[in-house]
Amino acid sequence: MSIRTNIEISGAKQNNLKNISVEIPRDKLTVITGVSGSGKSSLAFDVIYGEGQRRFLDSISTFAKSRISQLKKANVDYVRGLSPVIAIEQKKGNNNPRSTVGTVTDINDYMRLLFSTAGIGKCPECGEPLKQLSAAQIAERITTLPEGAVVELRAPVYKMFGEDYEYTFHILREKGYKNLLVDGKPFSLAEKEELDESKDYKIELIIDKFTLKKDTYIQLTKSIEAAMVSLDEDIMIKVEVIGGVDPYFYANFGCKEHHYFLCEMQPFHFSFNSPASSCHTCLGVGMSYVVEPRFLIVAPEKSIMKGALKNSVFNPSGKDSYKTVIMYSLSQKYDFSLDTPFRDLPKHIHELLFYGTKGEAVEMLQPPFSQKKNWLIGKARPFKGFVHELESWYRYYIRKTSTTETFEPTFIKDCMIEKICPECHGARLKTQRLQITVGGKNIDQLSRMQLPELLDFLNTLTFHEDIREVANTIVREINSRLKLLVDIGLHYINLGRRSDSISGGEMQRIKMSTQISSELMGMLYVMDEPSIGLHPRDSMKVIDTMKKLRDIGNTVIVVEHDVDTIKSADHIIEIGPGPGVHGGNIVAAGTLEDIISEPQSVTGRYLSGKAEIAVPKRRRMLGDDFLSIQGARENNLKNVDIDIPLGVFICVTGVSGSGKSSLINEILYKQLKVNKTGARIVSGDHDFVFGAELLNNVINIDQSPIGRNSKSNPATYIGLYDKIRKIFAQQPEAIARGYKEIDFSLTHANGTRCEHCAGDGIIVTNLQFMADIETICPVCKGMRFSDEGLEIKYKEKTIADVLEMTVEEALSFFSDNRYLKHKLEIVNELGLGYMRLGQSSTTLSGGEAQRVKLAYELSKIKRGSQNLYILDEPTTGLHLSDIQKLIDCLGRLVDQGHTVLVIEHHLDVIKSADYIIDMGPEGGSGGGYVVAEGTPEQVSKVKGSYTGEFLKSVL
Repeated sequence: MSIRTNIEISGAKQNNLKNISVEIPRDKLTVITGVSGSGKSSLAFDVIYGEGQRRFLDSISTFAKSRISQLKKANVDYVRGLSPVIAIEQKKGNNNPRSTVGTVTDINDYMRLLFSTAGIGKCPECGEPLKQLSAAQIAERITTLPEGAVVELRAPVYKMFGEDYEYTFHILREKGYKNLLVDGKPFSLAEKEELDESKDYKIELIIDKFTLKKDTYIQLTKSIEAAMVSLDEDIMIKVEVIGGVDPYFYANFGCKEHHYFLCEMQPFHFSFNSPASSCHTCLGVGMSYVVEPRFLIVAPEKSIMKGALKNSVFNPSGKDSYKTVIMYSLSQKYDFSLDTPFRDLPKHIHELLFYGTKGEAVEMLQPPFSQKKNWLIGKARPFKGFVHELESWYRYYIRKTSTTETFEPTFIKDCMIEKICPECHGARLKTQRLQITVGGKNIDQLSRMQLPELLDFLNTLTFHEDIREVANTIVREINSRLKLLVDIGLHYINLGRRSDSISGGEMQRIKMSTQISSELMGMLYVMDEPSIGLHPRDSMKVIDTMKKLRDIGNTVIVVEHDVDTIKSADHIIEIGPGPGVHGGNIVAAGTLEDIISEPQSVTGRYLSGKAEIAVPKRRRMLGDDFLSIQGARENNLKNVDIDIPLGVFICVTGVSGSGKSSLINEILYKQLKVNKTGARIVSGDHDFVFGAELLNNVINIDQSPIGRNSKSNPATYIGLYDKIRKIFAQQPEAIARGYKEIDFSLTHANGTRCEHCAGDGIIVTNLQFMADIETICPVCKGMRFSDEGLEIKYKEKTIADVLEMTVEEALSFFSDNRYLKHKLEIVNELGLGYMRLGQSSTTLSGGEAQRVKLAYELSKIKRGSQNLYILDEPTTGLHLSDIQKLIDCLGRLVDQGHTVLVIEHHLDVIKSADYIIDMGPEGGSGGGYVVAEGTPEQVSKVKGSYTGEFLKSVL
């Protein structure tokens, strides 16, 4: 039997595919292209990937199937020639805040192994280097002392961040310890003595104390091991011989002066997902909720005693409460009135109330308006401040939640925002772990390095001969993975970057590098627009990566619109000719020349140059109004000052990682949102944003889903469905039956929807060892409405018929309704004429969701108000023919007096802009500057601008 050289697909009818049959060559790079919505993803992912994955899962055991989500069978006659298949989709990074680039690529595992193998500790007092010793080695060393010597095992105690000594001692009591040394003097936890919170003490915990005998070795070993476990896997032990000992005892083992020994380390000691190693405040996330003082003030025009502050901070109705005593005592000591409007109090009083007396004791006085004497009266104590009190409570609840109880302190969280953890400063690990270094750097410092810098650092490392072979092996593994990430164009990221800050294109390229490192052959890879988010300068890196996968013996299938990728393919398949119901056919298949020579090929016309997106004949003139950002320093931005003109079409460009999103999304959008609406967000690091008063509103049209359940659809989002329901409720039969508009809603029970399927039209049956089965509802036959509801008709169509209409069909059907016609025309002009009005929002791609949002904004705009519209990569998923429609619609927004600002790499969009802001010159630490600004013609002449270089070829 000969080996099959092609993947054969016959009778594919999935979604809008029209019973197509096609062959795809194996061990080649194949691009599937076509206009948006033509059926590319249905062929690549639903048919090829879906069938390959389903067949593989069919071959595994029933036990394994019960733990893996199963896939539905594709609507296809047969698919032959499939290999084990891997889909590398264009999805955003993992939303889990614990997921980082290092964890996704598995490089973190090797980094932890490196530190547990080659890590060097330092004495916490003098910094002397310490080598790792096992509990047995430490015990063996101690037993060399003369019999009868008295030995104490101690461990340093660190006061928990933001907490008082009492809380730290409470934790030690819970672990069963009772004896401490405070500044060298005995201190008993059983007696509950109090320490002065304003002072710093040297505190040591006495783990064990014993007199050496012949058989002490086993007890010693177990005692050290138990101490390491109970002290949150602490890795530093102090061995103190009472009465002193020859200094030689500590030589080459521990610190000669302070007597610390470094215990043996394991990889999990450097995992921020381990409770024993993670930072106590953020629990290993790197970000922590901190109180934002402005959220504590609810009525600045009122006084403290009239309710200026949130009740969770101070409730003035509690005249006899301890907080009232504290407030009155503060007002007497620092000379301010509790009846003065809060906004009129001096700034230093605001600071006092929020951040406390900084250790200064305040005598507690009896308020004259209080009826009872509080227990605090007559005592003197410092005031922590509302901010520190709330944060302390929050940390207490969070720590409880992470162990036994489940409690969400919402009354506190209402006052908080997420910021970099104030204890670990984003390192995620506790301080003791960060004292362990390799080559003088701790694991967090290495995680923050950009990949080329990290590669250079690792290549300079030398190790002690005892561990050299093992450590060099680990470094080689890390280096090979880092090089792949650099080669694929991700040189500007670092291992510590959170996955939820990674774009879909970046995540796809990370996964591609992982697949290359596996060096598998005979695989089938299916990819979705890997060029998205890439500057033209870097697009060839991705193409080279795909060719590497092909050259080691794999089949690569890519859904793509990028011209360079299409031209680099061995085989091209174009699906179309139109979107939706107008697509689903094979327009052309073969080489680049075959596509260009096919008269019906829309892609061929653009590839040959017969069709193109024209350069605008004139640019809009800049007005006198500007938004001004001063001192932008977020992420890699280098104290940037930039003026953004209003009333024009602006494109922010630059290589990946140059600072575009930091400037626009993190600083400009968030700060304008705070200024315009008082949103509970905090913008990126900057000095000022001027010009907010010139705008009526700021709208971010992103690619997040427009809804989260099957009942959400484009008609409900754009506002069509309310009008449609009203039309049906006005029909004579509906009036006679007493139906209201709400009765035609899919979310309203006891209306006209089918109650058997709750308006979903399908019944989902959960099967343990197979994919969930979706069957058409036997009552409504998939119509989603009851028989009574379907008896109400408008122009001989039921409401279910209307929801099944495409935008094009609905445009014709509602041609006499000005409101619906206006909104439908806008959706159609954006290239979404193929979309059904009732299509579930969960099935829309990110690009489609973005265009639905854009249609919603276009349909409601009015002249006379100036809005700022921000779009990030709006060309995602768009064919060249659809990009022209997008540019026309964005131009219409500008012509109506608004400002459109897009972050984009697509040259056809960039050349159509009125004004360009080019960031760079490189990504990561090499970026963060404004390289060029002006019209496309002006930017094309700027030396050092990568965007300018590529613009020359299209202007």
